[in-house]
Amino acid sequence: MNQRKIKYTLNLIAFILAGLMPFQTNLADPKISSFFQEQTYFDYSIYWSFLKVGSAQLSFHEIDTVDENNQKYEIRFSVQSNELVSAIYPVKTHILSTLVKSEDILKPSIYMKKSDEGGKQRNSIVRFDYQLNQVTEEKNQILLPPIQIVENLLDPLSLIVAICQNDFQEKPSFEQAVSDGDQIASIRSSLLGTESTHTSIGEFQTEVIGIDPQGLRGVFKKSPDANVILYLSEHNPAIPIKLKSKVRVGSFYAILSGGMYQGSTIEGKKRESLQKSPSSSQELKRRFKR
Repeated sequence: MNQRKIKYTLNLIAFILAGLMPFQTNLADPKISSFFQEQTYFDYSIYWSFLKVGSAQLSFHEIDTVDENNQKYEIRFSVQSNELVSAIYPVKTHILSTLVKSEDILKPSIYMKKSDEGGKQRNSIVRFDYQLNQVTEEKNQILLPPIQIVENLLDPLSLIVAICQNDFQEKPSFEQAVSDGDQIASIRSSLLGTESTHTSIGEFQTEVIGIDPQGLRGVFKKSPDANVILYLSEHNPAIPIKLKSKVRVGSFYAILSGGMYQGSTIEGKKRESLQKSPSSSQELKRRFKR
């Protein structure tokens, strides 16, 4: 088992599934989204080719505060290698995004990331200061130079709410500015079609979203044929059902394995009860070879 490829796979899942991709330009009033009103979390199994290498969880929380005018919300994301992979190269990553409500829009306030890769720990905290109009990052207790906030800037995790609320039928292609403190990325996404996506908890009819990886960092810059594809359920807000990508170190995907939505257990339909998906998925096959 290639240690370097396993490390890339888990890091890419943490990077992409956590939301660093282009979506809606702002976050709507949380009253619109059930994510923060009811118990909601999504569990994922992570595969490199056909080998399961780890798991991930994405969850949403409303924070009780004394001041109703200072409402706060949290999005939590974690990914870790399984027992087999951990014996070779253990990976654990925890990410927390704290959002504040301002003029009926959720804005990122603090973005924290803690990771342990092969016994090497890395910690960072990113603060969005709207009075000074800048983003500052403290990495391993070292304060880095600030960057200027651009309009409608989101952190990687806050994009999860935006992507799940976006109507891709109405706005099938657009760009979004995102920052995790190190830099600001602008990435383009497009609706490619629809198809049925099979999971261990049933099948879901999904919209297929292609992400232009050219604005992404790391291994994507060294992979001219890289692709990133996201599958969203028909729920409103949508559930991210599957994420897959192909880069120079191989292919990987994360797929929904369980969770809760609006306080109910997530279940897909039985395979035989689903109708065949539209031929629009042919465009997906043309642009991205499986």
